[in-house]
Amino acid sequence: MTIEDVAEKADVWSEAIKKIVKAITAAGVALAVAIGGLLAWWPFGEQAPPPPPALIQNAGYSAQCSQLYSAIDHNWTEQQWTVWEKLKRDLDC
Repeated sequence: MTIEDVAEKADVWSEAIKKIVKAITAAGVALAVAIGGLLAWWPFGEQAPPPPPALIQNAGYSAQCSQLYSAIDHNWTEQQWTVWEKLKRDLDC
């Protein structure tokens, strides 16, 4: 075995070790990114925000409520107003 053979084998081993180190480093970075992504989405005991309130509920903006309000006649009898108020309650206007 000559010195050139030993030097050549040392170069081959050096290149192989560099490739192994690069592969391990890439795997470590990929694992760190995956763990970081999981931690970013993990709730950590936080409660979910409450759902936003419905825009139409109790606001009088539905089509039925609009029709009901446009049907008002200020000269109605007490009985007609009672029916109108019952409809208003039933429709949640």
